[in-house]
Amino acid sequence: MTGKDAIETKAKDQAHLNRPWNASLFGCFDDMKVCCCGFWCLPCLFGQNVEKIDGSSCVGCGLAYFAAGCCYLCWVPHMMKRKVLREKYQLKPEPCHDCLVATCCGPCGVCQEAREIKAKSAPSGPIGIPIRSQPVAYQR
Repeated sequence: MTGKDAIETKAKDQAHLNRPWNASLFGCFDDMKVCCCGFWCLPCLFGQNVEKIDGSSCVGCGLAYFAAGCCYLCWVPHMMKRKVLREKYQLKPEPCHDCLVATCCGPCGVCQEAREIKAKSAPSGPIGIPIRSQPVAYQR
């Protein structure tokens, strides 16, 4: 492989790893269930997200988030798990780096992640749509 081929391959890999988010950081009201869960019990929502991201314990991570929040360090586990989510779904670090989102906009970031996970796990296509057919007349 020549140097030019290596550069082109690296550029393709970078483009593949930089998909846009489906959910906006400040679109908390786009999903009221997620918004209410994030407002009333942010550690619970964080724990649910983490369990869906990498299979970690929902209760354990929620408690760790709560305990870290008591000394203003909840951004640390949030930043680490946000990075795992971005790598899993190959998302861009937008609107800014994970550290800034976790530190400055933590609740909005957790809600964004929940909406993103929900969008990625939703079935695509017309599943569950009933099929209607024309009634057939009785024939002898």
